[in-house]
Amino acid sequence: MDRSTLVRWLVIAGVMLAVMKFWPMLSGHNNSAPQPIADEKYIDAPGFVGDPIDAPPPGQTEQNHPAEGSICKIQGTRFNAELSSRGASLQHFYLTDPKYKGTEAGDMSTTPDLERWRSLRTMFRGAGADSQLKYDRFIWQMEQVSDSSCKFTYTDADVKIEKVISGDTKPFELSVDTTVTNLASDTRSHQFSIEAFAYRKNKEIKGHLGRVSPFLTELSCARGKEVERKSKDDSDFKKHGWWTLPDTDRYAAVSNYYFAQAIAPLPDGSGATPNCRLLAEDWFSEGQTRDDDEAGAVYHAELSYPAKELAPTQAVTYKQIAYFGPKDRDLLAHAAADRGLGDLINLGFFSPVAKYLVGFMVFIHNNVVANWGVSIILMTITLRVALFPLTYKSLKSSIGMRKLKPEIDIINAKYKDDAQQKNLAMMELWRKNGVNPFGGCLPQLVQMPVWFAMYTTLQTAVEMYHTKFLWFADLSAPDKFYVLPLLLGVFMIVQQRIVPQQGMDPMQQKMMMYMLPAVFTVMMLFLPAALGVYMLTNSLLGIGQQLAVERIAPREKTNEIVVTEKGSPGGKGGKGDKGSKPSAKAAAS
Repeated sequence: MDRSTLVRWLVIAGVMLAVMKFWPMLSGHNNSAPQPIADEKYIDAPGFVGDPIDAPPPGQTEQNHPAEGSICKIQGTRFNAELSSRGASLQHFYLTDPKYKGTEAGDMSTTPDLERWRSLRTMFRGAGADSQLKYDRFIWQMEQVSDSSCKFTYTDADVKIEKVISGDTKPFELSVDTTVTNLASDTRSHQFSIEAFAYRKNKEIKGHLGRVSPFLTELSCARGKEVERKSKDDSDFKKHGWWTLPDTDRYAAVSNYYFAQAIAPLPDGSGATPNCRLLAEDWFSEGQTRDDDEAGAVYHAELSYPAKELAPTQAVTYKQIAYFGPKDRDLLAHAAADRGLGDLINLGFFSPVAKYLVGFMVFIHNNVVANWGVSIILMTITLRVALFPLTYKSLKSSIGMRKLKPEIDIINAKYKDDAQQKNLAMMELWRKNGVNPFGGCLPQLVQMPVWFAMYTTLQTAVEMYHTKFLWFADLSAPDKFYVLPLLLGVFMIVQQRIVPQQGMDPMQQKMMMYMLPAVFTVMMLFLPAALGVYMLTNSLLGIGQQLAVERIAPREKTNEIVVTEKGSPGGKGGKGDKGSKPSAKAAAS
């Protein structure tokens, strides 16, 4: 690569970055444009005080200051939950495993403490289905049934509602059973919905130099074999507000890299399958823009059931299972009555490859060595061995090209001013010797899905979360002592010195030798230590492999080709004979 080509690529990269940054303004798709979402308006029962962010009722000028409701506590399997009679919903959901307790993920409830954004909140009024209840929000009565069960009730002249939330026997699960009974003397209608929420500021979901933030939040709906995923910046949220997937029989969820809140519908007396509704609602203060670090979004994942009519004394029960916990593959495989929550783990484009890699890494951990760091190292070695047939083809091509180096130097010197003749001579040389100069590229391209899958796998595996290895306090976080980035940079320089780039002038070789390791060293300052362990192991294996190649096919000393005025190689500064054969003067490299 000559200097002009390098400059050209740098200019192209700069233009692409500029277009990505300024295209929304040029195209009119401004991120600050308001979402088409109707304001939430509620009819409140007498005595119910709205949230502080709600407009005060008529005649009141000061902000609302609602009192907290009665608190019911549930001791579940590997969690403790606190529910409030204000909304009959979750106020806190604490993970009790030592690995999670006291961490930033210790409480799954991440929204501001407002009734409207508490997970497992239920609503009963919809368009054209609002005759069963007069009010959207009302005061629930709470009863602590047992250490693992809470019961909330509401009764008026027209309806009786019983909502029972219990800790399931499975880890991180709650069962929710809501019964609506018509007490009116005529047929009435309602529409039931249940929702999960999360809130994240922009600064929490920002990535850094190749590392995706572990709190980058995703919304998803699953129906049959279909899984729909939506990010905060999805065009549907910007254009239409709420997005809906009809007849959702598996789950609605909001999740980040390591943890998820998922609500799965169960067969019940309603006889209907709910719709899954998703929304990433922009939430920022006056004077802020949508992209400010302190601005954020409220993520909604809702199961909304069809409108239901009830005859006098008739009742209907809606049943769900909620999973609020880590995206542990073994747990998700059987969670929420086997609703396939394993699909919450998003391994990206190379998901089919990544799933096998994760499965193999878990197998090593469970059956060979119960240490995740060592498991990564053993998996990396196994991958190298498994991909060796492809690597061998690349090595054969490299060795073949190396053996032809003297003759290639002669051709380059002889036809330095005639690119067409040089290419023809090169092709003839490769054909006669059975060498394919591009033979090393295809094997490397075939291996790319594996390396990308590894990159995704080790960034998303909750098994690495707060897991210790060597001097790393947390394999899911960067090395806080910076030892790993420096080691990786040093070994990459060593690898570059063993295999210097051919076809470059000394200045370009020096740039490649130090610039590439410097870039990876800086990136490694932000990437999870688990990924660094893999990259360092892979680099050491690459150095060992190249040293073996150097023993099998030692590199020839650089040849100094001297060209005569006629274009034939000859003595330095002299003129070669017309019929002289090509010759090369060896010089120390």
